[in-house]
Amino acid sequence: MEIKQNMMLIVVLLQSFMVVQVLTAQTITSNQTGTNNGYYYSFWTDGGGSVSMTLGSGGNYSVRWTNCGNFVCGKGWNPGSSSRVVSYSASFNPSGNAYLCLYGWTTNPLIEYYVVDSWGSWRPPGASSSGTVSSDGGTYDLYRTQRVNQPSIQGTATFYQYWSVRTSKRTSGTITFSNHVNAWASRGWNLGSHNYQILATEGYQSSGNSNVTVGTSGSSGGSSGGSGGGSSGTNTIVVRARGTSGSEQIQLRINNGATLLATWTLTTSMSNYTATTSQTGGITVHFINDANRRDVQIDYISVNGSVRQAENQNTNTGAWNSGANSCGGVRSEWLHCNGYIGFGTVSKEEEDVQIEVPQNYALLQNYPNPFNPSTTISFEVPENVFVSLKVYNSLGQEIAELAGKEYSAGRHSVVFNASNLASGVYYCAMKAGNYVSVQKMMLQK
Repeated sequence: MEIKQNMMLIVVLLQSFMVVQVLTAQTITSNQTGTNNGYYYSFWTDGGGSVSMTLGSGGNYSVRWTNCGNFVCGKGWNPGSSSRVVSYSASFNPSGNAYLCLYGWTTNPLIEYYVVDSWGSWRPPGASSSGTVSSDGGTYDLYRTQRVNQPSIQGTATFYQYWSVRTSKRTSGTITFSNHVNAWASRGWNLGSHNYQILATEGYQSSGNSNVTVGTSGSSGGSSGGSGGGSSGTNTIVVRARGTSGSEQIQLRINNGATLLATWTLTTSMSNYTATTSQTGGITVHFINDANRRDVQIDYISVNGSVRQAENQNTNTGAWNSGANSCGGVRSEWLHCNGYIGFGTVSKEEEDVQIEVPQNYALLQNYPNPFNPSTTISFEVPENVFVSLKVYNSLGQEIAELAGKEYSAGRHSVVFNASNLASGVYYCAMKAGNYVSVQKMMLQK
């Protein structure tokens, strides 16, 4: 599709409440987690040496580290799944101790797990093997080790680590995770409820670089820990949601409710839940186990990177309508009763809107988000180029033009004065030459 056609389609989507989030490559150097181009990411470092992670398109990321202490980072999913079949390809170039692995955590019990496909100067974990498992064309040694009073996703704790370590190195292929889960379980090493799961690069007192692209090859069976592994396909749907008691369950359905993609049990903090499908049609998110003190908040869903805010959707059968003293009929992020929010449709055309944005055409969010009524937005261009920078409201209406001229190569900044705007969601859209980036902004007064 020509760039001009892409731009016309983006404008149509903005006017239909479907703001396209084509995220620029973002470089990270401090501890954080989040979502990027439909994938969950995690970056953790103990602060030693120099470590930077750059988030690329789709499931891609790259890392450079020099004289690091310890770090782990990567892209994947939250929650993880015991049934996920992960495909990946990587360039992995460590000098010293490092791993390339499928990595994640569960709770109840608290477990840190590794499926290691390649490593640097030291083959982990330095323990005695408890047997082997054959999977995906190779043999893996099995290990269980214990960490005592060490950092974890629940703070300092004592917990087990489960390991599957390939006997010969590789840097691309498929990891059928259920094969490792079953091998561990046969030894009494059981996982709990899944937290995040990433295709990770880890380094320890070493230097090096990696470039990794991760995806899925489908599902190898039922999910565990309340997560939905999703089905193979070309459309990625991310639901951002939370419960109020931690017992709420939601379902993601497509084809006007006819096809169940995933069922998740929510936590009480906003988390991202991901499924993939090759099907198209109407998308609905259902609250299915209403009870006393159970309520669900849906922030938004994204479809192939296009964000749809829950409060902008016309169909909500589970929100409480106090005027009618019944459920349904109002735009809201909340589902107070068994019911669903309709999020429009997914179609093949939406995949065409995924425009690649090079790192050096970067729209930088160097303001706090949520931001205050006056903020500075910076961007960088590698050559002389015409830059258009506009702000839209949640209805896709243009409310400000911040730039519309040719800029020289380098970094520039503009001031966005939002003092006359109401608190809420806004979008900053940048077009530099043939490239487009759209970023979501939250205004709070």
